[in-house]
Amino acid sequence: MNVFNPRILDASIRDVTGCLSDVQKADVLLHALQHLPSEGSRIVMENAIQSFLQVSGVPPADVARALLLRAKTRLAAGYRTSAQQDLLSVLGSDPANQDVKAIIQSEHLRQEMLIREPDGPPRFSAEVWREIALCLPKRDLKSLLLVPHALSRIASQLIFREIDLHFTASPDPPRAENRYRAVNGNQEEQELDAWHYQRSADILTRILVDPVFASQVRSLSVYAGVSDASHTLAFQTGMLINSLPKLCNLRSAHCSGNSGLINRMLETLCASNHRLYSLSINLVDRSGDIDIPPFKHITHFSITAEGGNSTSTHDFISQSHDNLRSLSIKNANWKFPTDAISVRHLTIIEFEGCFSVDSQVFSEILSTGHQLESLTLSGILECTPSATFRLHRSSLPFLTHFALNIISLHRHVTDRDLVPAISEFLRDRKHLHSFHLIVPSGDHRRIGFDASAWGVLPSLTNLRSLYITYPRDLSPSLAGWLIPRSVRALTMDIMVPPAEDLLLFINQLRPGVPPLLTFIGMTNFPIRSVINVIDQGFSNVRLVRIDDNVWSVIRLDDGSIEMMEQWPYRRIKYHSAAWLECLECEDAIRHLIW
Repeated sequence: MNVFNPRILDASIRDVTGCLSDVQKADVLLHALQHLPSEGSRIVMENAIQSFLQVSGVPPADVARALLLRAKTRLAAGYRTSAQQDLLSVLGSDPANQDVKAIIQSEHLRQEMLIREPDGPPRFSAEVWREIALCLPKRDLKSLLLVPHALSRIASQLIFREIDLHFTASPDPPRAENRYRAVNGNQEEQELDAWHYQRSADILTRILVDPVFASQVRSLSVYAGVSDASHTLAFQTGMLINSLPKLCNLRSAHCSGNSGLINRMLETLCASNHRLYSLSINLVDRSGDIDIPPFKHITHFSITAEGGNSTSTHDFISQSHDNLRSLSIKNANWKFPTDAISVRHLTIIEFEGCFSVDSQVFSEILSTGHQLESLTLSGILECTPSATFRLHRSSLPFLTHFALNIISLHRHVTDRDLVPAISEFLRDRKHLHSFHLIVPSGDHRRIGFDASAWGVLPSLTNLRSLYITYPRDLSPSLAGWLIPRSVRALTMDIMVPPAEDLLLFINQLRPGVPPLLTFIGMTNFPIRSVINVIDQGFSNVRLVRIDDNVWSVIRLDDGSIEMMEQWPYRRIKYHSAAWLECLECEDAIRHLIW
C-alpha cells in the first residue's frame, strides 16, 4: 500500500533549510510566500515578512518583492494606510516599479498621496486607544467626550461603566459651627434637583432602549434622600426597577435610601440573576428593616444603618461567609457577627458598632485573620483588648491599613495598656501604608494615650497616610520629626487647642513636616485664615481640611498661592475619589470620609 504522510514533507523541508545560510533561507521563504493567498493570511504574512526584513544581506530587489507581497495582503485585509507605506518604501528604492504603478491604478490611489508623509498623529487601533484611555482619570475622560475622534466613543464607554443616580439631591448638612461656607438659596437647590432629575431620567431611558449601552454598565450607585418634596421618587423608582434587568453585566451595586427602595432594588437584582460581586447598602430610614436576598457570588458586602434589626444582615453574611472577602458594617447598636462570619477568608474588615464587655471581636480577628490587609474598627469601647494585642503581637502579617477610632469609653472601662499594646503590635511593620488612631479627649488617660503613642511612628518607614490624635503633652517641635518622611496625607485631631498663638504652634511644627506631604487636615482646630496655615507651616500641600471643610490650593507658576477653592459638600461626599486622583492626593481618600 502506498501511503503518503504529509509530515514527512514538512520534515524534509525543515532538514533542507537547516543546511542553508540565512540569506538562502530568506530566498526560500520569499518564494513560498508568493504562493500564499492574499485573503485570510495577513498574520502569517506579517510575521514572515517581518522576519525576512530582519535578515541582513538580502538583495534590494528581494526586499521590494517582499514589501509588495505584504502591501497586497494588507490591501486585501483593508489596511490601506499601512499598505501605502509599503508601496512608498518600494518607490523609494525603485521609482519606476511597474508592479507598484499597477496596484496604484487598480486600487484608485494617487501617487502623490504615497509620496506625502502624513501630517497627523499615528493611527492607532481602537484597542490601543482604549488601553491609553484606561490610564486616564475620570475627569480627563469627560474632556475627551468633546474631542471629534474615536477617543470620544471610547471615553463614553469607560465613563458609563460606572453610573451614579441621584433621585433626590441631598442638601448640605446643617453646620452651626461653619464659618466658611456660604448659604445656598432655595433656587439653587431646586435647580440642582431638576438637573439630577433630568439626568437620571436620561440615563435610565438610555438603558431601557439601548441594549449595547446597558451591557457596558458594570457598577450602579443609587442615592435617594429621606424626604421626597418634589414627589418624583415613585416615578424614578419605577424606571429604575424596569431598567435593572437590562444590566446584564452589572457587577457592583450600591443603594442609599429608605427601606422600601432598597428592598425593591435588591429583589429585582436577585430575580434578574445578576452575577453581583459587590453589594453596598446605606439605610437612611432609622426605623426601617430590609430583607437581603441570597446572592450567591457576593465577595464585597457593606451596610450602613442608624437603626433596624441585624437579623437579616447576619443571616445574609452567614449564607455568604465562604465567598466574602471584604466586609463593612456601620451601625452603632450592632455587634460584630463573629458567629456568622469566617474571618480567615476576609482581606478587608470595617466595623463601626458596639464592642461589648463580652465581645470576642478582637480575639477572633487577631487570631484567625491571617489574610487581612485592611482593618478598621470604630465605636464605643466596653471591653479591654490590650491583652489580646499583646498575645497576638505577630499576627496579621499582610496588614497595610490599620484604624482604631474610639468614639467613647464605657464609664467602667480602664485599660491603660491599650495604646502601648497597639504601638507594639504595629511597630516595625514595613508593609503598613495607612495608620489611623483617634481617641476621646476626655478619657485618653484611661487607655494609656499620651505623647509616647507617637513613638511608634518613626518605625513605620513606609507609611503614606496618617490620621492621629495630637496629645496634650507632645511638643510641636518634636512632633513633626516623629512623622515618617514617607507620609503624603496627614490629619491631626487636636485634643486640646494650644494655649499659645495657633500660628506659633504651626511654625514650631513646620521644620519636621514630611517633604512629600500633599494633604493636611486638622480637626478641633479653631483658625480664622486657611491661607495662613499654608503659608506658615505647609507650603507644598495641595489640599487642606479644617474640621469639616476642604479647600484646594490653587498656585501660580512661581508657587505662590493664587486662591483657595472650597469644596462643595456634594463633591466631598460623592466625588472625592475622582478629585483626589486629579490632584494626585489619592492617599487622602480615608481622610475625607466622615
